[in-house]
Parts: sequence; C-alpha cells; structure tokens
Amino acid sequence: MRSLKAINITPQKAARFLKYLLVLYIALCFLVAGLNYGLTQHVSNAKAQTIHAIYEFFENELKTILIILCSLLSLKAFRNSDGRRLYRGSLLMFSISALIIHIILPAFTGNREIYYTAMPLPWATTGLQLMTSESSFYLKHIPLWGLSGISAAVVFFIIMNIFVGIATLLFGRRVQCSGLCLLNGFAAEIWAPILPLIGKERKANPKVLCGLSAVRIIMFVLSIALSVWWLLFISGINLFVHQDLIARLEVVKYLSIELLAAMTFWVFWNGRGYCYYCPLGSFLSLLASIGRQRIRTDLKNCVSCGLCSRSCSMSIDVAAFAKRREPVTSSLCVGCGHCVDACPTETLRYETAFLNLLRHCRQG
Repeated sequence: MRSLKAINITPQKAARFLKYLLVLYIALCFLVAGLNYGLTQHVSNAKAQTIHAIYEFFENELKTILIILCSLLSLKAFRNSDGRRLYRGSLLMFSISALIIHIILPAFTGNREIYYTAMPLPWATTGLQLMTSESSFYLKHIPLWGLSGISAAVVFFIIMNIFVGIATLLFGRRVQCSGLCLLNGFAAEIWAPILPLIGKERKANPKVLCGLSAVRIIMFVLSIALSVWWLLFISGINLFVHQDLIARLEVVKYLSIELLAAMTFWVFWNGRGYCYYCPLGSFLSLLASIGRQRIRTDLKNCVSCGLCSRSCSMSIDVAAFAKRREPVTSSLCVGCGHCVDACPTETLRYETAFLNLLRHCRQG
C-alpha cells in the first residue's frame, strides 16, 4: 500500500474515483443479482449458466479487485493516512480476507460460492442448511458444487465459526467487524472517506439509537431462532414449520433488512448503519465484553478537540469518556480504531485483556 505514494493522484481525485466505484458497485449488485435470481429461471440452461458465471465473477474476482483498489484510493483520499495505523490495518485485513475467501478458497476447493458460508452464526444459517440433504439449499447446490464442494463449504463454515469466536475473545470485534466482514464492514472502511454518498455523515441521536436498539433486539432474537430451528432440524426435530418457508424467510431477511438496508445507509447516512443491528455483531459484542475489549482513554490528557467522537461511525461519544478518563466499553464499538487514529495527543488505545498481556510480555 505504500507504493501508492508514487502515484500522482490528489486526495480530491481519489475521493471522486471512490464515489464512482461505489455507484458502480451498487448498480452492479442490483443488475447482476437481479439477473441471477430473477432471469435464470426463465431462460435456457445455457443462458442461465452464463448469467450465473457472471454472478460468480462479480462476487469473487471483481469484488476482490474492488476492495484492493478502493483500499489504495482511500489511503490517498485521507490526507493524513500515514497516521491512521489502525485504519491501514483494517484495509489490509479486508484485502487479505477477500483474496482468501473469494480467490484462494474457490480455486483450492473448486467451489466458487464458498463465500456463502463465510459469515458465522447467528448471521446466516447456510452452513447448517448444507448439513442436511433435506434442505432446499442443499438440493439446489449439490448439482452445482458436488459432494466435495458441499463438504468443503461445511468445513469452512465450522472453521470460521470457531476462528471468529476465539479471535473475538482474544482481540475483540475488530477481527470480524473491521477485518473479515465482507457484507458491510468492508464497505464501511474502503469507502470511509466519501460516505455517505449523498450529503454529510449523520450521527444517530438518542431517539434514533433507541429505535435501532429495538431493531437490534428483534434481529438478534430472529437470527438466534433461525439458527436454533436448523440445529433442531438437523437433529431430527421438526417444529411443524416447513423448511422451505424458513429458508425463504431468511432470504427475505437478507435481501431487505440486510443488503438493501446496508446500501441505503451507504448512500444517505453512513457506512456502519447496518452494524447498529447486525445480529452477528450483537453476539460478538457479548464475546468481546468477556475478552474485555475497550478503548482506553487515559494514556495522556484529553485536549477536548472532539475529533474522536466525530470520527466514530457508531455515534459513540468517545470524547465524553476521555474527559472523564474512563474506558469506552460500548457494545456498539466495532473496533475500527478511527477514534484512536484521530486523537492528536495519542490519548486513546484499542485494548483487550489478551492484547494487554502481549504488550506487557513485550515490555517485560
């Protein structure tokens, strides 16, 4: 990423390119997904396969190229990108994640849609659905992936759940929410300098936060219920609801409350709008609290500049904590580190119990 310094591009031009690429990405999402899910059922098998191949290319190679390119442009769009240590780390993690999930794993396993199982429970149950040959998701994909592709997706799903759970306990939500999330987290970071696309970034007032908290609870309960339903179904317990109805409910939830809503937030509010009620984020916030994730605010004296609060996309009043020299332990914190990077006096630090242990070991 340092090599971008040699490219003669101004922050204004970089920001302009970022806006063009965001508009292109949103437009392609609607176009390609619409063709894949809406048109393939009404054309010949040959045309349907061509459309699906285009969809796979968009989700894998094109998305990876976009993440890496926009990461480089974002570093140019921010004038003081050298001082944004945690932000640079997030961009690097997202680029590596995209390369592994969308390029390396598909090539290694032969399953070009293995990304379906990249998000752990309770966000999506596709990995659970692949564990039973009775599910419509399994029946639809077994001809496309084969048994080896199904097995690879299930193994990857299990590994991701274990890895994200342990990593969150040790390193906090930063790992998933600001390094692995290829649904919304990546967009919030690679397009951070220009979000929202229209107007200025808006902070959530108390009434909005209250409403989002209610949505957060509903989404969390719904996602947990869906996960439990599939776990029981796999165990042979049928709760008198047909599995096709449950699967369709999850698809509707994803397309409307998650994907469409996230894009709407990118355009009109901020990149982290969906993160306020993401069910996976809600679960990981519980694990992060066990691992003692926090933003330390007493390394030096706060000068009350307010840059930390203004840089927080989750509307956490970091400055208020810093003035009282109290750690920020909000369950909304996604660990992006923007507040830490913004502090001119280096008063703040992202911490977990494990990171502090590592720090003490290096110092000792």
